[in-house]
Amino acid sequence: MKFFIFKIIIFFLFVNYVHADNSIKFVDIDFIVNNSISGKNLNQLIDDKNKKITSELQKYRKKLEEKKRKIVSQKNILKKEEFNILVKDYENEVKKFNEIRKKKTDEFNNFSINSKKKIIDLLNPLISSYLKKESIQILLQKDKIIFGEDNLDITKEIMKLFNDKHNKMKFE
Repeated sequence: MKFFIFKIIIFFLFVNYVHADNSIKFVDIDFIVNNSISGKNLNQLIDDKNKKITSELQKYRKKLEEKKRKIVSQKNILKKEEFNILVKDYENEVKKFNEIRKKKTDEFNNFSINSKKKIIDLLNPLISSYLKKESIQILLQKDKIIFGEDNLDITKEIMKLFNDKHNKMKFE
C-alpha cells in the first residue's frame, strides 16, 4: 500500500497538467482608428483643415510683416507721434493675430480629438459584442503587450466589422 501511494505522489509531482484558456486576445485600437475607412477619411479631413488653417495664418503673418517693413521704412519720414501711433496699431494687430492663431489651434485640436473619440465610441460596443460572441474574457491593448502570438491579435477582424458597419461617417 505504501508503495502505491508513493507512486501516486511521484506521478502527480512529475506530470504537468496545464489548461490553456484562449480567452485572452489583444487589439490595436490606434491602428483601427487610423486605418479604417472612416479613420482614413478623418485623417484626410484633418490634413485638409490643417493646411487651410496654416495657409490662412501664413497670409495674415505676411501682411503683418509687410506692415512692419512699411512702418520701419517710414520711421525717419514721420513725426514721432505718428510713428508711435503706427507702432501701437501694429502691436494691436500682432495681439489679434496671436489670439486668432490660438483660437484656430484650439478649434483644430478639439475637432481632431472629438472626431477620434467619435470613432472610438462607435468601436466600443462593436468590440463588446465581439467579445461576448467569441467568449473572450480579457482584451488587451496591443501597445501594452511585449510579446504575443499573432493568432491572439483580433485587430483585423474588429476593423472588418467596423468598416462593414460604419464605412461612412460625418465629422463636424
